Amino acid sequence: MRTHLIVPALALLGVACASSPPSDSATITHDHTMTTTPSSGDAAACGGAQVFFANGSTELDDAARTSLDTYAGCLSRHEVDTITVVGMTDPEGTPVDNLILGRARGLVVANYLHARGCDVEFVVRSFGEAGALESEPLWPLERSVAVSATSAP
Repeated sequence: MRTHLIVPALALLGVACASSPPSDSATITHDHTMTTTPSSGDAAACGGAQVFFANGSTELDDAARTSLDTYAGCLSRHEVDTITVVGMTDPEGTPVDNLILGRARGLVVANYLHARGCDVEFVVRSFGEAGALESEPLWPLERSVAVSATSAP
């Protein structure tokens, strides 16, 4: 059961902009309009990033940190206005718990990128289990965060 992981994650809920790390000012959204690649401007040169998590976890593994370090390095060489971070989960657990877990994963990624010098506005969303694959062997693909950056056209 993931309860022990979700309770600490509640303290992380939020998003930030400018020179402060993500905080608790944003709401959990549940939409299906995720874009995993930048839509305009200079940030398009970096594409998007996606990192994966263990079941019920919000911890970044070595592969996730390496991917995010590479992405942050690329973003530092381009003009970026906003970084959108979308957390997702598999269907295990309740829909509310999955929204919270997806949000917590997104915040971990946003905080990591902020600590790596991405000092821009962050938009953190959670899809929870929305749109998750029905085949349990594929669930590890759902335990992820997708990141995209945009800049002014």
